[in-house]
Amino acid sequence: MEDNDNAILAKGGRVGYWYTFNDKTAGATQTPPPDPEGTGEEPFTMTALEPARGQSTYAARSWGTGFETWGAGFGFDLNSPEGVKASYDASAYTGITFWAKLGPGSGTSATVMISDPGTDPSGGCEECDTWQKTFPATKEWQQFTIPFADLKQGGWGDPAGTDQIDATKLYSIQFQIGKAPEFDLYIDDLGFYN
Repeated sequence: MEDNDNAILAKGGRVGYWYTFNDKTAGATQTPPPDPEGTGEEPFTMTALEPARGQSTYAARSWGTGFETWGAGFGFDLNSPEGVKASYDASAYTGITFWAKLGPGSGTSATVMISDPGTDPSGGCEECDTWQKTFPATKEWQQFTIPFADLKQGGWGDPAGTDQIDATKLYSIQFQIGKAPEFDLYIDDLGFYN
């Protein structure tokens, strides 16, 4: 996040860009706004941290109000050069680690979601129920370390056809806050770990 643009760190075959998404509740607001057509007119921007979190001066952040169906979130594709989504092999890693905090009035938790061929439209599912884990966030920065083995489907959509994520073919990493009068979620220093 420190380079203050919407691209993920292009390293190890990863190429992607941050974006937002939501349930399209009428009258609800989200910042940065979604760009479903990919026009790039309003790209995702990082938020300056005041005060800084140690050496970190920027974080990914989305905030808003009024989402009543399933909520809102933000994330990125791991391998989408030229905007064409492909899978990324993360089998060399055990899971992901990141720092997170919530702004005032945002509840007490958020959810990390990671998709693979059985849980992403690029893999052919229709009711795509990603691999996910809810984590207890607060108004203070906390580090979370989540093994791929701890991710489970939400139970509302198409079954993935397996009982655990296929880390050899990951598509996206996303963060979501469920329906709430308001939300404000910060993510920082996100990466894979061994």
